[in-house]
Order: sequence, then C-alpha cells, then structure tokens
Amino acid sequence: MLSIELPTDVEKHFVDMIKRSYNGNVKSAIVSLMKMHDKYRWKAQLADDVNSIRKEVRRKGGIHSKDIENAIKNYRKNKAKPDA
Repeated sequence: MLSIELPTDVEKHFVDMIKRSYNGNVKSAIVSLMKMHDKYRWKAQLADDVNSIRKEVRRKGGIHSKDIENAIKNYRKNKAKPDA
C-alpha cells in the first residue's frame, strides 16, 4: 500500500479533485495520473533536451544556416536507412 504525507492544502485540493472528477475513486485518479505521466512525460524531456542544446549552441558561438541544412540532410539520410 502507498502512503504519502502531503501539505494540508494540497491534500484538501487532491481529495476535492477526486470527489469531483473521479466520484471519490482514489485508485481511478491514480491510474489516470500514471497514464497522463506516461503519455506526456516525453514533452518535458524534449523541452529539457532543446534547452540543453540551445545552451551548448550559444556556448559554441551560435549556429549558421549551413549547419542546419547539413543536420537536416544527415537526419533524412539516417532516417531513410532501415533499422537493423
């Protein structure tokens, strides 16, 4: 069994949400949260990756249109190869 300590205001908000949106079914609310996490966590990872790449590009002095063209060509060439 899972047990967590939440701040009082967060716990009240959570309980109210479960009552309104899940007819009081805690298990259903947790399953929904897990499904949403599985479905959308890639977006947070993508945002982190993009920010990391931006920082590295700035550190190296920027990026030029020729670099972008080469990256696109390389991506398309690699994407055309069948997975081994």
